[in-house]
Amino acid sequence: MRIRVLAVLGSLLLVIVVLVSSVLMQSVSSDATADVQVNRLSSLNRFVQVASHASGNDDLEMLQLEMDTYSQLYNEGLLIVVDDRQLISGDIRADDAAVKEMVGAAALNLDRTEIPEISPLTETVALISRPFGNSAQVLGSVTMQVNLEPARARVLQASAFIIVLTLSIGFIFLLLADRLATWVLRPLHRLDDSVQLLTQTHQPIPLVEQGPPELRALSRSVSSMAQTMATSLQQQQELIAETSHQLRNPVAALRLRVDLLRMRLTDEASLAGLHAVENELARLEMLLDGVLRLASAEHRLTEQKSDNTDTEVAQPQKPTHAYQILAEEIERQSAMAQKTGSTLSLEGDSKSASEDAVWCHEFDLQQMVSELLENALKYAPGTEIKLALQTSPTTVDIVICDQGPGLGKEELERVGERFWRAESVRGTPGTGLGLAIVDRLARANSGQLIVESNGDTGLKVIIRLPRAQTPQGADHEE
Repeated sequence: MRIRVLAVLGSLLLVIVVLVSSVLMQSVSSDATADVQVNRLSSLNRFVQVASHASGNDDLEMLQLEMDTYSQLYNEGLLIVVDDRQLISGDIRADDAAVKEMVGAAALNLDRTEIPEISPLTETVALISRPFGNSAQVLGSVTMQVNLEPARARVLQASAFIIVLTLSIGFIFLLLADRLATWVLRPLHRLDDSVQLLTQTHQPIPLVEQGPPELRALSRSVSSMAQTMATSLQQQQELIAETSHQLRNPVAALRLRVDLLRMRLTDEASLAGLHAVENELARLEMLLDGVLRLASAEHRLTEQKSDNTDTEVAQPQKPTHAYQILAEEIERQSAMAQKTGSTLSLEGDSKSASEDAVWCHEFDLQQMVSELLENALKYAPGTEIKLALQTSPTTVDIVICDQGPGLGKEELERVGERFWRAESVRGTPGTGLGLAIVDRLARANSGQLIVESNGDTGLKVIIRLPRAQTPQGADHEE
């Protein structure tokens, strides 16, 4: 923006410099032309007066002597026609076409005394002429060859000075405009950076009040808005977490009363109704647990953004070995896999685990893998679920593939939204928060969640995390 402002101001200053320079140069040229015009007309009139009174050879000789003196002094030629005789001094030539034209015009009693305007590019010689005689006839004429070189040199020197002066003044004004633009635009850039940072981290950044009064007031307004928004977001997160936590007590009390009620009821109709209540209660407990985990994951993500405003990667104190986490989660989920008829397999072995170190908090990685395995067992029962590690120089991919119904292209675009569930699995118990939790935890650890189709059927879910370089062959020791 500063460049665009300076470009506009620079263009305006250039136009002003050109106009002012043109006016001043025109004035200098007009003054020089008028000065030469007055001086040469005075000399021309003097020679006209002397020539008109010359009546004999002695007078003509004296006139010739005076002409020669003038030509030597001013380096200008003279041609005087008197009594059908031509007196010549200096470099003027009587046979020159321009001189013949001037002499012919004088013979017709026409004055040619206008000197063309002198400029740095004008010619160095001009001709002026004036006839003399009586009221009845023209007796002769005086033609003067005017040397314009000294005047042209003065005009050129003055024009160069004017150009340099106006350019210098324009450059000074451009520097002042640059300082003014910087003074005005710096607060705008700070405001833009603050808004961008607020968008990324949800944390207000104090603004230093700078610039004009209007921008100072805007800075105060933006700071107040950012503080209000950050406080509101924090209060919302705290409200969700505290509400979910506080609801656990009445839900636990309700669960206890339902259990006591079951012991007292004997008829089948009442027990069937109580079973429906227990199902809804279990669903409520699942939802509260999911909301608490999502609130915790989003809080972690907000902390990660606010602590890394300079785009550096936040790293835990020590790396986590992904292979070990996968092996432990497979063992933990083995009972559920047997219950659903699914098979869990992990490609590779512990010998290759020296290359699977990632910068991720161990508890977060356990929670992410657990959520994904629970989803696979829930939505792809009776199939083989494969887990694998794929490494690159900078990242480690944790890949979980299943052979379930999978998701369509439009459905894949909505993965990670809170409480969203595909139409094909609406009848299966769930909250729609599992992938949202994994997505937030992955981003909180500078990673990424990728969900795509696994061939014709099923899903391929990838947790991509930054790789931690460890010595080759190092063991996984806790």
